Amino acid sequence: MEDIQGTLSGFLRAFSELKLDEMMAYYADDATSFFPIKHHSQRLDSKQAIREAFARVLSKVRDSGATRIRLEAEDVHVQELEGVAVATFHIRDNDLSRRTLVLSSSQGRWLIEHMHASNAPLPEEA
Repeated sequence: MEDIQGTLSGFLRAFSELKLDEMMAYYADDATSFFPIKHHSQRLDSKQAIREAFARVLSKVRDSGATRIRLEAEDVHVQELEGVAVATFHIRDNDLSRRTLVLSSSQGRWLIEHMHASNAPLPEEA
C-alpha cells in the first residue's frame, strides 16, 4: 500500500516532470478542485475538467521552453482520520503556493479527492 507521503511525492514528481497521465492517476474518479485564480476561476467538478485545466497549465510551461518545473513541498502537515487524510503544504516560487489535498484510502491506495490551490505574494524581506 502506498502511504500518504508516497502519494504526495508521486503526484508532485509527475507534475514537476510534466507527465499529465501520471498526475491524473493520483486522482479519484469523482475528484473536485480549485486551481489558483490565474489558471481557472471556478471549481472543477470532474476528473476530466481537472485534467483539461492541468493540460492548459502544462502547455503554458512547455511553451515557455521549460521541460520540468521545481515543485518542492515545504511545511507538509498531514492529518489522518479513518480512511481520509488532509495534507497541507507550501511551494515557494515567485509566489507562495498554498495547497490542500483531501485524500481517501481505497483498495490499498490513497487518491486525491479534492485539491484546493491558491497563491499569495511572498512577504517582502525585512
